[in-house]
Amino acid sequence: MGRRRRGREVVLQSLYAAQVGGFSLLPTVDEQLTRRDAPPETAEFARELATLVAAHLPAVDRWLAGLLEHWDPERVGQVERAILRLALTELAWSPAVPPAAVMDEACELARKFGDEQAVGFVNGLLDRAAKQVAAGGGPAAPAADGGVAP
Repeated sequence: MGRRRRGREVVLQSLYAAQVGGFSLLPTVDEQLTRRDAPPETAEFARELATLVAAHLPAVDRWLAGLLEHWDPERVGQVERAILRLALTELAWSPAVPPAAVMDEACELARKFGDEQAVGFVNGLLDRAAKQVAAGGGPAAPAADGGVAP
């Protein structure tokens, strides 16, 4: 398993623990990395990704709510929500990572950690999000007022 995939798993599991336990994400990531004795490259990637997630979480949650047409975001399972938060952050704020790679990695995480319907759900939502980003939308797009679009 590559360093990026391991790093994403650490961030996913940390996001889940932070969501469920009410912890802060970055200290939770550090704890997970220490407990796993993660290689320096994996730790560096995981910390960078977790920092992005933490910095953009409110915007990502608004974007997720908008993508969930006719769904209450609270109905999304904790694991799926963590996977989507991670992947949506990468789609919007990691332009060096191709959208297809983000979607593939998220589906692999859903296969490994989610329930049997998680992969289709995650893939469908991320496909819609990737199309928004490709069209110049998503949460990182400039809003008409010069701010960031919801």
